[in-house]
Amino acid sequence: MATGSSVIAPERSLVTTRVFDAPPERVYKAWTDPKQLARWFPPEGLTAPVCQLDVRVGGAMRIDMKAPEGEPFKGQVFPGKGVYREVVPNRRLAFTFTPEMEGRAMPTVLMTVEFEDQAGKTKLTIHQTLDTVAEYEEMVKTGMAEGIAESLGKLAGVLSGRSTDRGVFVSGRQLTLTRVYPAPRDLVWTAYTDPKHIVKWSFAADWESPFAETDVRPGGAFRIGMRPADHSQEGFVFSGTYVEVVKPARLVQDLGDGRVMTTTFEDVLGGGTRLTLSLEMAESEEQERTGWTQILDNLGTHLATLRGKG
Repeated sequence: MATGSSVIAPERSLVTTRVFDAPPERVYKAWTDPKQLARWFPPEGLTAPVCQLDVRVGGAMRIDMKAPEGEPFKGQVFPGKGVYREVVPNRRLAFTFTPEMEGRAMPTVLMTVEFEDQAGKTKLTIHQTLDTVAEYEEMVKTGMAEGIAESLGKLAGVLSGRSTDRGVFVSGRQLTLTRVYPAPRDLVWTAYTDPKHIVKWSFAADWESPFAETDVRPGGAFRIGMRPADHSQEGFVFSGTYVEVVKPARLVQDLGDGRVMTTTFEDVLGGGTRLTLSLEMAESEEQERTGWTQILDNLGTHLATLRGKG
């Protein structure tokens, strides 16, 4: 039951909100099942070789996070311990968490998590509160906001069952999808821009791309054929021009109908690539979300074949 012990202080709290395509019961379980929590709680590139949870008021938790081998952390393990203060199944959790870095205990964070049902989806609101403003500022400098954002991206993948998924966001008519592919950035860029690769993945379910043409430079044109895989109808051409090209980090494409699509490519810890695609929706949200999800899943499948060949 709630104990009233989680005090939210705006001046020393980071507030993060996300909406997940899963009911509160599933999202809550992902926070309280050690096997699921271990898959997403560590930020991008880290794993949790130890994840022990005693989910009750006064119960202890331990989550050890391990960095990948190589620079900059060389496989280092970062232990973390905490105690549950509030446990209201499917509605609210509050627990302390004290991470360690290089043998030194970092400031203790009080994490308060609220699960709100929104027509079968879950609005998740997280407050990360420090004891003092000075400790809050210290944790912000160490990347607290970036860390929780990466963790919640991984949670989206756990809930969807797609390992590369890092969430879908809608703001008005703007759709943004994020994926993390276990492939180097140069390879992801090549697969995204080279016609011989584009025809292998740039289509939704039951469709295909019979051809692709790209002139990857500012002002250059692109054309990608789209048609049903059973050839039951003629299909169409997805076309436009490149507005901005910063290899291998950023592409901005004019889609020829007043809309712009922006794709960014970022290195992540452990050697993967974070791809973020954002565009204004022309069709219904459900159609756009479904179609672009399938397309980016296809890209992940294609990248896996390229890594296998490598």
